[in-house]
Amino acid sequence: MATLPEVISNGELPVLDDWEPLSRKRILRYFDRSIEYADVSAYVSAQGELLPDERIILVFLNAVYTQSLATVELYCRYVVELLNYARKPSFSVTARDVESYIRQCRMKGLKPRSVNTIIGALKSYFKRLADTGAIALNPTAFIKKRKDGAGISLPGNLTHSLSESEMLLLFDRLAEHGAPQRDILLLKTLFMTGLRGEEAVSLCWKDVTVWQGQRYFNVLGKGSKERRIYLPDEIDEGLNEYGKLTGTSPNQPIFGNLRKPSRRIGRHALYHMVKKWLTTLMNRPDVSPHWFRHSCFTYLASKGVRLESIQALAGHASIDTTMLYNEAAQLMVPAGTAFNKSHSYEPIKRIE
Repeated sequence: MATLPEVISNGELPVLDDWEPLSRKRILRYFDRSIEYADVSAYVSAQGELLPDERIILVFLNAVYTQSLATVELYCRYVVELLNYARKPSFSVTARDVESYIRQCRMKGLKPRSVNTIIGALKSYFKRLADTGAIALNPTAFIKKRKDGAGISLPGNLTHSLSESEMLLLFDRLAEHGAPQRDILLLKTLFMTGLRGEEAVSLCWKDVTVWQGQRYFNVLGKGSKERRIYLPDEIDEGLNEYGKLTGTSPNQPIFGNLRKPSRRIGRHALYHMVKKWLTTLMNRPDVSPHWFRHSCFTYLASKGVRLESIQALAGHASIDTTMLYNEAAQLMVPAGTAFNKSHSYEPIKRIE
């Protein structure tokens, strides 16, 4: 594949005083055509009507594209907006230009998470240009993401998630400690499905359904939005075993009271259960049920799961929210299959 400088050399640098605004829609139309070609650089170079920055952006979009049009559209949108705002080609953009553009985004009332998504996209774009030698200095190198009002770092909610190794250790210790099967299965379900705590404790056996040969949870989430959650193999097998102990009457809660399985536990009981085990076994009294949700999406993003698949799994209204879990998320369908034995994921069992 040709380098960015080689692709760009077919066009002339635009004059700053005569800036021709870039069109995001036009670039995306060319992108749709470019992905059909094995040699994208050759295709881009052959399009004589393209502006130099359009060539740069197209090569960049193809470099980050892994079947996620949503990711591509976000990158294209923010890069085009910046260049049109600065009225400069990519080569001439300075840190001051980027900072001014970011300030304008904040003045428009964008939330900190949305602003951080924009910063992440721009940092990826200019880092690639710098890495390929297309530009000498990266104007975003020292631009940092902001924190929200609570002082929590936003991207991926990494400060509110547990690592894969921590999860493995937790479930190993739960087994060693003789934790109830319900508790182990419930915590695994939170981690491997990304369900909100209230969604998990509201599940009944009738909510387990078969679709296209796979088992799913039918979930009623925030805003009464329905979504279907894939059951990874380990959860599916665990439910089969657990159902033999508790019974699987349609209206019976899956994660019921230990003494009276027909009685539903509430989110407060789940909260105290998580606090108990994480404090006792991991010395982590700060962890709440929602951490398992963040841990799930962070894990999936790190394994290359499709951004849209994570969005569907999470029930996010905006893909900007999902993008926080991995600014350059790689993609795969359905999201939960990353937990299956056929993938690199090691089932959560006792560490040998």
